[in-house]
Amino acid sequence: MKHLSTARKSIYRRTAELTAVFTLLASMVPSSSFAELPYQLLNTYPHQPALFTQGLELYQGKLYESSGLYGYSKVLARNFPPSPTDSIKGTALPPDVFAEGLSQYRGKLYVLTWKGGRGLIIDPQHFKLLGAFSYEGEGWGLCASIATGRPDHFVMSNGTSQLQWLSTDTMTLINTVTVTEKGKAVDHLNELECLGEYVVANQWHSDYLFIIDGRSGKVLSKLNLSALTADVNASTPLAPEAVLNGIAYDAGDHSWLVTGKLWPSIFRITFTLPALPIQSRP
Repeated sequence: MKHLSTARKSIYRRTAELTAVFTLLASMVPSSSFAELPYQLLNTYPHQPALFTQGLELYQGKLYESSGLYGYSKVLARNFPPSPTDSIKGTALPPDVFAEGLSQYRGKLYVLTWKGGRGLIIDPQHFKLLGAFSYEGEGWGLCASIATGRPDHFVMSNGTSQLQWLSTDTMTLINTVTVTEKGKAVDHLNELECLGEYVVANQWHSDYLFIIDGRSGKVLSKLNLSALTADVNASTPLAPEAVLNGIAYDAGDHSWLVTGKLWPSIFRITFTLPALPIQSRP
């Protein structure tokens, strides 16, 4: 029994030593997980609950919005922050058009049309049609990506895990990246907002905002906005398709506007973007 006790002590000691080694090795391996980003709610504004929000963009003191559904699609503009005396301007789109993502680039609005394969270029002042462009597959979200040291491009989502880079000159496909979170593809990407190399994305039927490295497609972090959804749902029970959708960056104070389809409110939030990984350019 004495020998058995000594053997057990030796085993326990060896196990403790191995555990310490594995713990040390694990601490040396970079973790692939990340914490959800905290955010601060700064303000709440009224939003037309009849709008099936697809795209949101702040430009020269106005909030531009594309609203979807066949027979009801439109592009609207209003002063922002809003005032009760403000008028809302815009244009209705043909009944066979389902408006989707919207972005402003060099004084023009670019609007996707879901399965139409045709994007519209619109004058933001008078809402006249200035031109059109073609794209492959479905068009969901769109944002203009502008960063120092490289040509501008558009980023387009199509409801999958892929983001397409489009030339701002020809609207042709330049590159495609797959968005991944901890190595797994993130699908149903919807409305987008670009800020430098960052892409901030809604996910259809999700309460998360994904913060994405637009160069690699890797999710850097995400925000859980379920509290905002709950706030809206408490005052006005939401329909199944009244999901979080709509992101606009306000360069004036570095805050973000977020809303949803058929929501009666727009929320202004602020958060700190995670650092971009250092990446050498070819």
